[in-house]
Amino acid sequence: MKKSFLVILALLGLFAALTAVPRELVVVEVATGTWCGYCPGAAMGCHDLLQNGHAVAIIKNHNGDNFANTYSNARNSYYAPSGYPTAYFDGLNASVGGSATQSMYSNYLPKVNARLAVPSHYSISAIGNQAGDEYMIAVTVSKPEADTNTNVLLHAVLTESNIPFNWGNQTTVDNVNRLMAPSQSGTPINLGTGETTTVTLTMTPQASWNIANTEVVFFLQNQTSKEILQGVKYSLAALVGAYPLSHEQLDFPNMYVGGSSVIPVTIVNFQGSPATGTISIDNPAFTASTSTFNIPAASSATVNVSFTPAAAQTYTGTMTINGNLYNHPNIEVPLSGTGFVNAPPIAEDVFVAGPPVIKQELTASYQFSDPDGNTEGESIYQWFRIVNNAPQAINGANELAYSPVEEDLDFPLAFQVTPVDHHGMPGNPVMSAYTLPIEVLPAPRNLQANLTPPSTVVLTWERPAHYEAKGMVGYRLFRNGLNISTITNPNTLTFTDTYVPTGTHQYWICTLFNNPMMLSDPSNVVTINVGVANDDEIVSAEFGVSVHPNPFRGNAEIGIQSKAGAPVDFSIYNARGQLVRSFETTADATGQAHLNWDGSDINGSKVQSGVYYFRMSSSGRMKNGRIVLMK
Repeated sequence: MKKSFLVILALLGLFAALTAVPRELVVVEVATGTWCGYCPGAAMGCHDLLQNGHAVAIIKNHNGDNFANTYSNARNSYYAPSGYPTAYFDGLNASVGGSATQSMYSNYLPKVNARLAVPSHYSISAIGNQAGDEYMIAVTVSKPEADTNTNVLLHAVLTESNIPFNWGNQTTVDNVNRLMAPSQSGTPINLGTGETTTVTLTMTPQASWNIANTEVVFFLQNQTSKEILQGVKYSLAALVGAYPLSHEQLDFPNMYVGGSSVIPVTIVNFQGSPATGTISIDNPAFTASTSTFNIPAASSATVNVSFTPAAAQTYTGTMTINGNLYNHPNIEVPLSGTGFVNAPPIAEDVFVAGPPVIKQELTASYQFSDPDGNTEGESIYQWFRIVNNAPQAINGANELAYSPVEEDLDFPLAFQVTPVDHHGMPGNPVMSAYTLPIEVLPAPRNLQANLTPPSTVVLTWERPAHYEAKGMVGYRLFRNGLNISTITNPNTLTFTDTYVPTGTHQYWICTLFNNPMMLSDPSNVVTINVGVANDDEIVSAEFGVSVHPNPFRGNAEIGIQSKAGAPVDFSIYNARGQLVRSFETTADATGQAHLNWDGSDINGSKVQSGVYYFRMSSSGRMKNGRIVLMK
């Protein structure tokens, strides 16, 4: 009797299992973050579950990174993981921890299989439609069997995958919880056995999200025990039969005859396999940039559709797209546009103002007019460098203002404008007169020095050529290569140098500019003797070095005074003491030698701007000094 009873119980259990609602999939939620060193292992584990065809829906709830949001934070707060990453399988069986380099697949798969073996007592299905950027979804929940769960909520989660992002050993983030509808709180479900209810939800994805890479996961969860009772997932595009084009019709703006207007059209492939097809247009006034397309899975392509009217009339047409786009194998897009007669605009009185000096701003101006009374649109600007009397466009010089650079030195410049009206119609380009050749920053002129005994030197000078207040902020004075004063008033044209040491001194002055901070070439050099007797002058003249100009830009002339016929070694070193350049020469019958340094090293390469040191050896004596190179 007992044996018969056990057999009956076994048969009843088998019958219950056979009639139970199957579990559609296991919802795997992962608490993660791109800052987490061990989270790549969880990402790889989820990827492997999907790649190997297991019935799972993956939801990544990010924390503390750019992908965290109200919804993911709410889910993480609900589960309260003890560490990151933590994976939950239908809300249960937490798997804590991960790896920087190894997939967690072997840890996750047994938990997935265990949950798939647990039957459900609910079923979920959904249908939807799209209206603009809104997606309306009707979710139907049924309870065909008795169930003891209470406090049940329906959750809807929109996830996005294949988002480019470098983190750990990963280059994308996937299955990101982007939003939950109606919110992170879900929708209460309270059904009796055999009852059904339908919940209407609205989702509005952000424009930056790629709909082709989105899924919607629906699941029922016991809010108290956290067990997920049933789950399903859909491609969002498949769920709503999403329209695969960015435009349902193309209405071109009015275009002048002979002009062309372009509207880019995006074609989205929502499928997991390539989409191919053809594009044709029945009116030659409209053209497409391609007649075929081949779009990889979950990707998009852009086709430029142009309207080019040949006459002043209204044009209509149809663009037909045939292919295997999801749910839309044949698409017809109405086209319309109107052509009109338009006279080109005119530019006159094109003029360039400003000094022809490097780094100083030149400003162009012109007069715009239009025979039809149209206002100015986006006129086209271009500066030119005049090389051998031929204009050469300067890359990136497309504004009304331009500051000459080193490449412009010694070349005239010109400005050209192509007038464009507000319809986009261009007129004839007009070029300004050429400027004077661009010069280096102008130095002060006519520097003079007068000695007031016993040791005061009074210096005077004139403003530089092309002087303008903008950009020029003052002067720097040098004695024997050392800066002795910075004058910040451009109108100051004199300086008194007091307590000048005994000896022969060389003075020069440079103009100081800002925006950027730069010095001009040196002015003329003046030499003055302070407290030097005639005999001393003769002795000092027997041995010495002069460098002019110093600082210099292109070439420095080096004058050497030694004994007649004496060999001369002249070496130049950088600030680290490394040899940059060396010269060997012989003094002439008067004891003089002359060298020229063009700023290149022993290999012929140009050296950087900065302070360099020279050492001159001749007739058993040595002389040291500084040379300043400025570019």
